[in-house]
Amino acid sequence: MSKFGNILLLLVLALSMEVFAQRNNELEFAGIPFGASRETVIEEVMKMGYEPYGQMGAGERVVLPMFRFGELPVQVSFIFNGNDKFYAFEIRTGKVEESRKFKAIEAAEYMSDQFTLKYGKPAQAPTVNETNLVDGRNNYQEWYGVKLLNAFTAVIKKGGKYFVLGYVEHRTLMKETAGGKTKKEKASAAPVFYPGPPPSV
Repeated sequence: MSKFGNILLLLVLALSMEVFAQRNNELEFAGIPFGASRETVIEEVMKMGYEPYGQMGAGERVVLPMFRFGELPVQVSFIFNGNDKFYAFEIRTGKVEESRKFKAIEAAEYMSDQFTLKYGKPAQAPTVNETNLVDGRNNYQEWYGVKLLNAFTAVIKKGGKYFVLGYVEHRTLMKETAGGKTKKEKASAAPVFYPGPPPSV
């Protein structure tokens, strides 16, 4: 093989490795890969200098009350499935009053720009602005079906205050239950037409 052929081969390999690295980079947050154990997440965030705390209940979490997401000071929650694997994260800004709701829109725009840089083009243009916010969740932008991930940014209006929420979940890990199996829709064991009295519940 000629020198030119060797150089071309090396260039193609280098570009392939860069594309592979970028694709794998999508499947992590703050350098922590989806699927990491709770202990790994805690160790990694402590190495970064953060003090996490836990929340129990549906979607058990490791929470960082103060985190820098680029220019935004936010709270981050690492969420775990039944196998104690990191499958989703949630980013929340602080709350602002009605008179400063434009700040929530600016934060949603900034967060969406960061998601676009990482996950690619969103499914639609921003759908909310200062004039059409309603109580509850106002989706700003969505990224569904990006590799193995679903993501969205939203402005939340609650009790006359506003905050921004960013959420990313790994679809496969989200469905995983204790024991490593993936949840599947299960058909009822009872026949559709049951002869006799209905089964007791």
